[in-house]
Amino acid sequence: MTDTSQAPTEPAPSSIEELNKEFRKQYEVAWKKTWDSARTNGTVILEKFSNVTLLQQGVEHQTENTLPSIYHDLKNISHIPLTIYLFIQNSSAVTDETLQHYWQHLINLQIPDAFDQEERRSAEHIISESRNILQQEMHQRGSIDPTMLTNFCQNLADDLSVLLNAGAIAHLNQLHKIIQDWTTQYNFNPQDPSVKVLLIGPRSNRDSNLQTAYFQRLLNDEERQRIIYTEELFRNVSLAESIFSRWFLDEEISSTFFNDRTRMHRDLLMTERAQQRINELFP
Repeated sequence: MTDTSQAPTEPAPSSIEELNKEFRKQYEVAWKKTWDSARTNGTVILEKFSNVTLLQQGVEHQTENTLPSIYHDLKNISHIPLTIYLFIQNSSAVTDETLQHYWQHLINLQIPDAFDQEERRSAEHIISESRNILQQEMHQRGSIDPTMLTNFCQNLADDLSVLLNAGAIAHLNQLHKIIQDWTTQYNFNPQDPSVKVLLIGPRSNRDSNLQTAYFQRLLNDEERQRIIYTEELFRNVSLAESIFSRWFLDEEISSTFFNDRTRMHRDLLMTERAQQRINELFP
């Protein structure tokens, strides 16, 4: 009796497939060699948004955190109206328990002492307006029409800009201090033409990225020949789907908050004030 349970035999690769397989093998060897050469014979700055590491002549120096605590506080408060916007947009899927839980934290929120007067004023306005509209949504689900929601969002755009500017400056100051410390501790010269920068982000590289702009000035590399921004997508389908979806969601949020659908396709932190600060750091 013939055994029909065996899987069909895969056809042998053709010559053209075998030739391409060898190309891919050699290409992998080559790019790994390129990476090894860059970090052992030159200098690479590796930044994963909140952490930055100096790889110098084969030595990996201690990783430093580029985000001070106030950055997170500023960012978290700026996320409050965005969260409420999403609550209302996703109203049918948001439970009363979720709203009540968020409400309790919102009414208990204390503004950090480190905020200056302008930041505190904007934070207070964001919190107050967010409490008002969230309370209305909790009392009468679906009572907030699109016009009211848009007015809520655009009414807070200036306050969001205040917090975003402050967060950008805090990030730049911390990053610049680390770089300056490296110049003395490790005899690091940013103007050395062998220096390269690898920026790894969780999403696609947006126009006027804050870190890219900083390193362009640091390396005097306006054409970004030695600065690479990348995100790992090749084998992570869920991450690719997330970035794809967030791109279009960001358009919707940008239109609602800033009346500019591309605003969140540009780095929110890369404001005129942030560019001014970079200019101050590199007079």
